[in-house]
Order: sequence, then structure tokens, then C-alpha cells
Amino acid sequence: MAQPASFSRLPWSGRAYVGAVVLSGGVVFAHSLWAVTHYDIPWQWLFFAAMTIVGGTLTIRVPSMPARLSVSEMFVFTCALLFGPAPAAVTLAVDGVCFSLRRKLAPHRTLFNSAELCLSIWLSSHLFFRLSGLPPLYQQNFVIGDLILSLIAMTVVYYATNCGLMATAIRFDTGKPAIGVWRQHFVWLIPNYFAGASVALLLMMGLRQVSFSAIALIPPLLLLFYLTVRSSMGRVEDADRHVTRVNQLYMSTIETLATAIDAKDEVTHGHIRRVQTAAVGLARALGESDPDLIKAIEAAALLHDTGKLAIPEHILNKPGKLTAAEFEIMKQHARIGAEILSPIDFPYPVVPIVRSHHENWDGTGYPDGLSGEGIPIGARILSVVDCFDALRSDRPYRKRMTEAAALAILAERSGKMYDPQVVEVFTRVHAQIMPMHVEEDLAAPTAQLPAPSGQLPAAVTDETPHVQSQEILALSSLGRALSREGSLSDTMALIWIHLHAMLPGSMAAFYLHHADRNEVELLQASGAVPADVLGIRIQNGYGVSGWVASTKRPMVNSEAALDLGAAAADFLSCLSVPLEAGDTLLGVITLYSEKAAAYDEQHLRLLQAVAPHVADSLAAALQRRSRATATRPDARANSEGLRLVSRR
Repeated sequence: MAQPASFSRLPWSGRAYVGAVVLSGGVVFAHSLWAVTHYDIPWQWLFFAAMTIVGGTLTIRVPSMPARLSVSEMFVFTCALLFGPAPAAVTLAVDGVCFSLRRKLAPHRTLFNSAELCLSIWLSSHLFFRLSGLPPLYQQNFVIGDLILSLIAMTVVYYATNCGLMATAIRFDTGKPAIGVWRQHFVWLIPNYFAGASVALLLMMGLRQVSFSAIALIPPLLLLFYLTVRSSMGRVEDADRHVTRVNQLYMSTIETLATAIDAKDEVTHGHIRRVQTAAVGLARALGESDPDLIKAIEAAALLHDTGKLAIPEHILNKPGKLTAAEFEIMKQHARIGAEILSPIDFPYPVVPIVRSHHENWDGTGYPDGLSGEGIPIGARILSVVDCFDALRSDRPYRKRMTEAAALAILAERSGKMYDPQVVEVFTRVHAQIMPMHVEEDLAAPTAQLPAPSGQLPAAVTDETPHVQSQEILALSSLGRALSREGSLSDTMALIWIHLHAMLPGSMAAFYLHHADRNEVELLQASGAVPADVLGIRIQNGYGVSGWVASTKRPMVNSEAALDLGAAAADFLSCLSVPLEAGDTLLGVITLYSEKAAAYDEQHLRLLQAVAPHVADSLAAALQRRSRATATRPDARANSEGLRLVSRR
């Protein structure tokens, strides 16, 4: 039995409803109490009333189900069939009060419980006698076949009235649809009610054929039945708890694996958790109730990017668009993830969701080109939630979108990339199912749209060409020389001369890291330097150079515009590595090229090889500038007057 919530919290219509039920039940109770005291009703009804109240206390919880087994229904049905509606109504009215007192409920809840039970049995038993055409069956001959349909109707009306009155009260309190409340709280009671009615009919027949003195055997049999079933259910509950603990351990292991995967592509754990929670909520909003499917979505939300373990990090973490070749590599992660997870004997369909979470509704997705309802529903749900949360998150190449803008993109892609029904339901319920978004969730991008041009990175060779080795040695010697003299601009210009001989590009930029401001500043640049780029500031975690400073990891072939904005009109790609002086991050050196996908992994290895020498030279120049500024305020202006030109 459920109860309506605090009376004062109900709307006026809810208070009127509860009042009407209590008033109606009070009238029925008063009439029934008058009947049992004025009509010649055998005293044995008191025994069944007592058994009903005692049976209400001996309930047994069914493991894994929101239901309890009780024998009280069979006694109240027997009481109604044998002695009529009035004794049964008085019995359940008292039982409702006893139940409420055991639960220490408020007075208005006690009255509501008692009234709705009284009404339910009174209406249903009157229907039984009207349909059967018989008086109470205490001393009445009857044929069992003539009672079955009437008893079924009585049971249905009793169940519908009892649960309907309760579900409506809960609806007034919570605003949830009454049908939803019924599905969540009352649907499991149906077998208990019909079982009680069936046993009541058998019990009534046995008592009629033997003797009413046989009712003395009922209490010990009832106690034996209760103890036996409780013991059996206890063992089932122990086994269920064990399965629950194993499942929790299983999910914890999955979460640990997911965290390791996410650490590689810099996607925060908050993102994964939000997607998991919202995907499960969306599945339920769509009416999916299969527990295996819900568990599959819950696990797949954590594991759908498992295949990214096989994707090179410079592709996985590249800010901005991927080249066509890089995108082809990225697309493999869905298939690879499914292959990695296939040997695991999942108890629910996780692998199909992981494999198909990049399939499109119109068949243009990957890896299998599935379309429409041929795509697993879990994958269709996951793709919508994942897209929305990604759009609502900050990325190095863009700020997080507004909620309206993100929903507009989902609507635009509905029927093309995403299931229209899933998008429609998500749009309606997203405010309820999406967890609170954490503003600090910064993640490196995993762009999924190919750039129009570009090639796969060249194979990394084991040997550095001799000419480049000579340049590294020359730069090392130059670094030692510049550690003793030379301004910052001279140092940067000479570094550029040597880098330009080894690596492609049109400009080299030195971004100084400001730990106190959590940003990098474009302090010096050499080569084809556009106007107004010096002094550009980029917050750590944003752009290319800001992301490299934040993670201390290099980036290959990202978009120059992510750093330079409109000033990068002549630059299409860049190569960026961190510069460290000892254990301290000095800044970032970034090379910009006028060609798309101008750099490969060999270029990265070369720049990483010379980065320590570049860092030493720039650190020494910064120290000299700092000392000169401290002693002679005009020293910086004089020292920066010399500007070497680079070889073009």
C-alpha cells in the first residue's frame, strides 16, 4: 500500500480528491458497521477479520521485485464471499488503520488508506453478488463453475479500485502520470490478488464440505506456510545479493577500464559519467524496460571508445579537423573496440552497441553502413546523448555551445545521422535526464570530420638523416653560445634559421608559459610573421599551443587558426612541442606551415630532439632580458633592436 504525501503539499484538486475518498469511505464504513451490528451475521466473520489483519503483518518481500507476498487477500475475499460486503468492508477499514499505525503515518494518510480499502472491497463484493445472483454463501449451496466469472470480476474491480485510487493520489503529489505510477508500484500485485481469490474459493469449498470447526487448523498451517516461504525467499535474496555484488564488481572493473581509455584521449571522466546517466535515462524515457538492455547501455556508455586504444595519439588528440586519411584511421575505433570486447562473455548485448555507435540513421555511418532500425537501439540512444554532451563541453578549438544551439544541431541531424524518435524524446526530457554539467570539464578534441586534403603521416624511420644530425649538433653548439650572449629576438631568429633547414614551415613561434595566469603568450616569432600576432594570449587547454602547454604533450598537423585566428590566413597546419627547463615548463615552440598536413612523425621526432637545446637558449635569453630590465629600464628596447632575417 502506498500513501499520498503531505496533505499541505497537494494542489487544491489533490486535497479535494483525498477528501472525497475519505468522505466516501467513511460513509461506507459507517453503513457497513451498522449492518454487522443489526443483521444476523455469523460471528465467524470475526475470525476471518482477525486472520486478514494478522496476515497483513506477515508479508514476505519478493527478491528483485518491488512486491511483497501476503495472505491477507485470501482471508478478506473469503470473508466477503461467505458473509457479504459489510463484514469485509469493516475488516479492511480496520486493517488499513492497523497498517498505518505500524508505519506511524500521519492522520490524513491513515484515513485515506482505511477509506480506499473499505471502498474497494465494498464495491467489488457487491459486484460479485450482483453478477452471481446469490446471497452470501455461508449457508448457501453453490456450484463452483457458476462463481468463477463473478469472482474474476470481483478481483479485477478490487485491484483496479484499490490501485487506481492510490495511483491517482500519488499523481496529484508528484505530477507523474497515473499509468506510470501503476507500472512502477502496482503492476506486480496482480498475481497476488488473483492467487488470494483462488485460495479463498478453495478454502470456502473445503470449509463447506468438512465443517467450520476446521478453521482451527488454519492458523498453524498459515504459520508453517509463512516460515517455509520466508526461508525460501531468504535463500533467494541471499543469492540475489551475491549476484548484485558481483555485478557491482563487474561494473567497477568496466569503469576502471573506461577511465584508462579516456586518459589516452583526454576525455574527462565527467563526460563519460554524464553520457552514461543520460543514456540510461533516455532509454527509460523511450519506454525501454528490458533490464538486460538497460545494463548493456550502462556498460556500453563506458566502453564505446575502447577501440581508441589502437589510434595514434597525435590523431586522437588533434585539435580541429582531421585530414581525410586521419579520419579513415579514426573510423577504425568502432570496429576495433567491438573486436577487443568480443571475447568477453557479457551477460547483456554490449558489443553490438559499441560496434554501431557511429552508424547513421540514413546508412552513411560506419563501420557496417547500417541504417534505420537495423542499428541497435542502444547505439542510437548513445550517439544522440554523446553528441549533445560533446557540444555542451568546452573544446580547445571552440567554446561550449548553448543548450539551444546544441539541440538545434540534433534537430538538423535528425533523420540523417540520428533516429528522429530518439532525438524528439531527448529534446523533450533532456533537462530531467542530463546530469549537471561541470564547467571545468576540459577535454582534448577528438574531431570526426575530415579535412579536404592531407596524407597519412610518413613512416617513422629509425635513423635521422645525416644532414639533420649535423643541424642538431649545430643547434646544440649555437645554444651553448647563445647561453652566454644574444637578445631574445636574436636567439629566436637563429633558432629559426636552423629549424627551417631541418623542418618545413614558414614561421616559428615561442609561447612563454605564465603559470600564475594559466596561459601562454606568443612572445617571439621568426619567419613570415603576420602583423599583430605578437602578444597573443591563449588559455591553457585551448588552441594548439595552449593544449600542448596544459598536457605537456606534442601535437602534429593541427590547424594554425586555432592559435592565430584570422591572422593565420596563410597557414594551414602546425607542429607544436613543449619546452621544459629542468622540471619547469618554459613554454611551447610551434612551427606553422602554409601547406596542409605538412608534418609527419619524423618531423616531430626531430623537433623533440632539439627542443631541450631550444629551451636552454630561450631560458638563458629570458634571464638576460630580466637582469637587463632590472638594471637598465631601457635595456630591453636596445637589446631588441637587432633583428636577424631567416633563410627563405
